[in-house]
Amino acid sequence: MGRGDGRHGVLSSPEKPKISAVSESSVNNSDGLFADIPGLFQQEPALFEICGTPERSELQRGLSNRVFRLEAEKGVFFLRLPEACAAGGIDRNTEARNLAQAATLGLGVPPLFCRPETGILLTAAIQDLVQHGGPDFPRALGEALGKLHGSRCAFAGRLDPDEVYAAQSAALQGNAAFRQDVIDLDRAFRALEESGQSRAQTRLVPSHGDLSPGNCLLTRDRLWLIDWEFSAMTEPAWDIAYAIQENGFCETREAAFLEGYRAAGAAGLCPDPGRLNIMKAKCDAVSALWALEQVAKGREEQSFLAFARERKIRALARL
Repeated sequence: MGRGDGRHGVLSSPEKPKISAVSESSVNNSDGLFADIPGLFQQEPALFEICGTPERSELQRGLSNRVFRLEAEKGVFFLRLPEACAAGGIDRNTEARNLAQAATLGLGVPPLFCRPETGILLTAAIQDLVQHGGPDFPRALGEALGKLHGSRCAFAGRLDPDEVYAAQSAALQGNAAFRQDVIDLDRAFRALEESGQSRAQTRLVPSHGDLSPGNCLLTRDRLWLIDWEFSAMTEPAWDIAYAIQENGFCETREAAFLEGYRAAGAAGLCPDPGRLNIMKAKCDAVSALWALEQVAKGREEQSFLAFARERKIRALARL
């Protein structure tokens, strides 16, 4: 849904909006530490017990959270502090339960501190990252996703792409600036439903929900999936299509990705080409409407609007 930070974007994928969300209270002080971190450590003594004294922090680029690379007395960590504007659409208790299961599979970074009621999350920092666009990345992502889908874990929550799209469309109906964009997409999806091609698979699997480039971190040893905010049970085609679209895989890289997915024991879950093509269009449509929603909320228009229109055009071309 276009929410990843896009730090590791690859060629052939429409550029994500690169907006760094920094609140006025999060300004570096003279010691290189963001001003609200010491107060947070006072409010949450467990953070001090885990990290020791915070020494230096660096804000990472993101859209719905503030994520800091935190150097502290006892090591290097990632500290996530949610932005208030994103709080309403995320169930942090669901995220925490699903992240815990993903960590047991070796796919999610184990949380060192997690406070669902506030959204604060602390993990160890991921070291020795391999270049995202390298030749090994597509297959590694496919293997990780196949392991997740084939795990038979029962994630909390359910993600229905059609329901997500319908809610987004309804929310934008009253916005005159985006009425034509919504009409164009609605018309295409009505035709798809009338043709009977839009029917979903019946089997649901544990899914990450947002496999954008910044959420897929490849190291020399493994591929980590981060940001489980939109994880849920859904049909396999959603994660597969979303990963392909958001990472801008060409045909060769898509083939390597799907080969890795099947090799991980998930061959029986792989959608047929027709279903995958439809889900790619749905992913792009949801991403387009998400970006329009950001503009409607007053966020930076130039980047988000260009992103929305690119995804809309790509969705309509598929349909």
